[in-house]
Amino acid sequence: MTLPQYRPYGQWIPIQPFDPDAGMQAWSESASFPLLLENLRRHAEIAAVGRAKFSGTLGQKNLAWKEYRNFLRQALSNYEAALGVPNRSACLLYYYAMLNFAKAELLPLYPSRIGGQFVGHGLSFSPKRAQTVVGDSLVVKEGVFRWLYEKRTGHTLPVGLKIPVKRLLSQIPEIGTQVKDASMGESQTMQAHHMVAADQSQSWSLLLILGDPKIDPSSKSGKIFFKHFRQVGIMPEWRDHFAISRRIMANARLYESRATVPTPAGGVPDILGAVRLTMKIRDILSLRTDEHGDVCITPSLYKTKILPMPSSLARYAVTYYASSLVRYKPSVFDSQIYPEQAYMFDAIARECALPMLVDTLAGLEGKDQFFFAQGSFRS
Repeated sequence: MTLPQYRPYGQWIPIQPFDPDAGMQAWSESASFPLLLENLRRHAEIAAVGRAKFSGTLGQKNLAWKEYRNFLRQALSNYEAALGVPNRSACLLYYYAMLNFAKAELLPLYPSRIGGQFVGHGLSFSPKRAQTVVGDSLVVKEGVFRWLYEKRTGHTLPVGLKIPVKRLLSQIPEIGTQVKDASMGESQTMQAHHMVAADQSQSWSLLLILGDPKIDPSSKSGKIFFKHFRQVGIMPEWRDHFAISRRIMANARLYESRATVPTPAGGVPDILGAVRLTMKIRDILSLRTDEHGDVCITPSLYKTKILPMPSSLARYAVTYYASSLVRYKPSVFDSQIYPEQAYMFDAIARECALPMLVDTLAGLEGKDQFFFAQGSFRS
């Protein structure tokens, strides 16, 4: 099949897609534990930062910040302790860190639900029935996870919904190799590169996927994607225009937004307008976890219905699941009886730790966080 030609353009800007209404934060150094922990700690220790999250009188702000900072201090203590645990047992500490980080993130939105109240996990799981990861599911309850899901996605999870753990694992890009090696399925996520292009009258967005894309046009996620993007023939200069090294030899596929926005006078691309075109598929997008791409395409949890599950929430839910087993049924991770499961959850504890901090900082700051190695912006 001959692909349609891409729209000719005279201006282009490689840029990460982000919520134009919230903005984004770019860092001129790679994500690291010291950098992220320091920037989370400022929310707990600097009054001007913490109080800014809340409205009301100074007294009301101080009272709310007292709750906020102690959720964060508890989270940071658990997280730093987890860094010293070398295997899956760390998931117990990571989960309690993430639970308290989530409470801090939710407190400005739901002060009467969170502050000084008993708060449920928002998920339940019975370790007594646990046998294999492939067959286990989590059940949605009222509580933190359900509220966090609504805040981050704009969608609501029905109480009582069962979420298969196997499907959650497929939504976490940094453990894709381990998921496959442990015979627990395959990663459903895809790294993509993003660019805004323009001619004298129109601006639009483009997505570049290296390798074989996993976008099934007949699935609900595929229908969302192809409603707003179409595959087009690739330009000869794609490496240079997407700022990709010439060492990359993978097949590349180019997708162009179907809609355009007017280009302002002077022919400078309308970056925010073009990014809004990309964000029309936000239900299947996740914040990137490394510097190799600009965004992660994360399809719906199911092919035949839309249940958005960004990687940030999949990590949270899987860490809750692992913490339940570590507490109540550690034999499921016996490396002699269940070596694949032990291998998988060792990887989760190791590989998800840093992305979870990026997720948390983005949640507390209210904007996506992008990290770039020093010198990345020099040609």
